[in-house]
Amino acid sequence: MLPELLIDAENLSKCYHLYNKPGHRLMQMLMRGRKRYYQEFWALRDISLQIRRGETVGIIGRNGSGKSTLLQLLCGTLEMTSGSIRREGRVAALLELGSGFNPDFSGRENVYMNAAVLGLSPAQIDARYEEICAFANIGDFIDQPTKTYSSGMLVRLAFAVSVCVEPDILIVDEALSVGDASFQFKCLNRLENLTSNGSTLLFVSHDMSMVKRFCQRVLYLRDGTLVASGPAEEMAELYLLDMRDEQRRWASGGAIEVTRKPHLGGSQGMAFGTREGHISAARFSVTQREFCSYRYGDEIEIEIEARIHESVTRPNVSFTVQEARLLVIGGANFALQPGPAVDGWRQAILSVRLPANFAAGRYHVTLKLMDGLTEEGSQLIEKQVGPLAFDVLPNDREFLGVVDLGFYTTAQAVPTGPARHETELGQ
Repeated sequence: MLPELLIDAENLSKCYHLYNKPGHRLMQMLMRGRKRYYQEFWALRDISLQIRRGETVGIIGRNGSGKSTLLQLLCGTLEMTSGSIRREGRVAALLELGSGFNPDFSGRENVYMNAAVLGLSPAQIDARYEEICAFANIGDFIDQPTKTYSSGMLVRLAFAVSVCVEPDILIVDEALSVGDASFQFKCLNRLENLTSNGSTLLFVSHDMSMVKRFCQRVLYLRDGTLVASGPAEEMAELYLLDMRDEQRRWASGGAIEVTRKPHLGGSQGMAFGTREGHISAARFSVTQREFCSYRYGDEIEIEIEARIHESVTRPNVSFTVQEARLLVIGGANFALQPGPAVDGWRQAILSVRLPANFAAGRYHVTLKLMDGLTEEGSQLIEKQVGPLAFDVLPNDREFLGVVDLGFYTTAQAVPTGPARHETELGQ
């Protein structure tokens, strides 16, 4: 059986009325609809979705795409223009920094007020209060008015209340971007514990690495509409495609367009770029295919062929190795040396080698063809997302993580008896 359905939304839409002058609002009220003094702005149009217990769902999109509006509709703090929504269970939301806090109340008073709003009794709040204080870790400021808090202290306390009341649905809108690295680590651990215990998480972020690490499914919004929904890895790349398109249009004055391109690994993969070049082939030298298996310590060799327009003056290939969820674990950039131009195009061949010093498992290779000297300063020509995959077979090599960094130690003799005693006394 499928897990319990906690959110069921159909055709959610939200329209705002925009007035050119303040007086037009009054005129609109007096005319009672006989004449329109406003323009319609649809922040959301016909969004339908279902979210079940235990799911971790990301919502991504550019600024102004409707992400925050959707979250507000889902948690009931904003009234929809049309559509319907059904929610089950306790909902806790972090929509804005310190939202729901009374600035004149102390942190302690705001904890009790927010927890009561979430449906906890005074006895339940008492039982969780010490845990909330320990998680927030703001010390004696808990008894000071929240208007004296820094942004980091506000988000610590707000997040502590939201996660310690163990909600059925937790909605987080970019709140984790405010805390420091230590707090973010603690928050992610708590979120993982909540979802493993059956809580549902709705998560908005512009950090694609966090989205890919944390979310099982992602909704991609563009201009108030749901343009795609699917695995985090694919939706993150679709988002990056749009970002690259905007960057290239700005850099080139609108002359160069970034579009989807054929994927080397088949029709299901993601690839995008410009018409300035193309990665025509990529394969493992041993198998001459897009897949290969290795034993620990074997040499991995990958052959790459590219076709580049003569206008590209500094061609290079970015080569990254990724784990199963396409999180990068290492990589490098390699300059290409293409041959002479024929009808405006040049060919280049590159061979990349690396040791298979990885833990047992499957890994992917993503390739980017670029114009520039460095990753940060290059213009994208083509990105092939994970067209190559390789397995590292089980082995008895022991190390932590997924890559063997080759740590070693030099043994030193430790003095014993009287000699050790003299050494410790500095004699």
